[in-house]
Amino acid sequence: MASEIESLLEYALNIGASDLIVTEGAPSAVRFAGRVCAIPDSTALPFGSLLEFLGSLDGESGTFVGGPWKNSRWRVKYFREALGNAAIFRPLMAECPEFTTLGAPAALDNLLGLSSGLVVFAGPACSGKTVTATSYVSAMCSSGILRFCDLDAGHELPVKTGESLTLVNTVGSASEKLEQGLRSGTDLFWVGDFEGPTLIPVLRAAEAGALVVMNVTAGNAVGVVDALLSAASSENRDLVRTMLAAALKAVVVQRLLPAAAEGGGAVAAWEILFNTQNVASHIRSGDHFKLPSIIAASASEGMLLMDDSLAELVRSSYVTPEEAGRYVSNPARLA
Repeated sequence: MASEIESLLEYALNIGASDLIVTEGAPSAVRFAGRVCAIPDSTALPFGSLLEFLGSLDGESGTFVGGPWKNSRWRVKYFREALGNAAIFRPLMAECPEFTTLGAPAALDNLLGLSSGLVVFAGPACSGKTVTATSYVSAMCSSGILRFCDLDAGHELPVKTGESLTLVNTVGSASEKLEQGLRSGTDLFWVGDFEGPTLIPVLRAAEAGALVVMNVTAGNAVGVVDALLSAASSENRDLVRTMLAAALKAVVVQRLLPAAAEGGGAVAAWEILFNTQNVASHIRSGDHFKLPSIIAASASEGMLLMDDSLAELVRSSYVTPEEAGRYVSNPARLA
């Protein structure tokens, strides 16, 4: 059965899929540009196949980095389903790409001049946000000699630290490590995927003068703010709004869509929010649902609305109107 799973991994690599989805007792599938697609002629894997291939599966669910299989390292998320074991295999890049080579909007170059505050990279699953965020952290570490603290539990992509000094002796939870890093004079924290208990320590670190970078799973800037505020307890909600309004520097959201050209791979659409006085006021007051109108009116300040990015991709024939229409908030923008 190991050879069958290896064949599926090879297929996923050959077509450029972001994930291979394997479930015992059911045909396998891949995720390509955010869409789950059945693998042609895929048959159901026998029960026990994943355990045999992976060697062990501790608990009901878990995540680890495995391989190399087919000359690639893979992040493996496994879990139990009614039919049996299931796993999602994601191929990991060998090294972090340069931030300036990602094809992101030029306005993101402004992030390279930051020295403090909170920068959030966001997007749905398999949108490339971890690659973009890690590339940004690497660029910041390579731009000078910083005191750097890596709190990313996933470690999917190694950070290029250059001559920066990495803090390695922290212990305890992520929140405790943030506090230890602050006491040690850390300049840059890479948090990785956001977890609720770290919210106030993250905001405190950003307010204290450190640059804090993290990922949030959300489809737009409003969703990012919603995700952060929902992690706060009801008694801390007003405090978090005030801290977030003061500490936030930027939100960068990306989404991958299938390219219109056959064999063209995936194309990224972007939303960019910079925290201006107007933006901060709306976050502080709880009116952050109005942020899209601010973004749409602030193109001269480097902001970009996801709808406008999708519309430009359609006008340039990079993606089809049908694909863009799946994610646009106002379909009239695609006309």
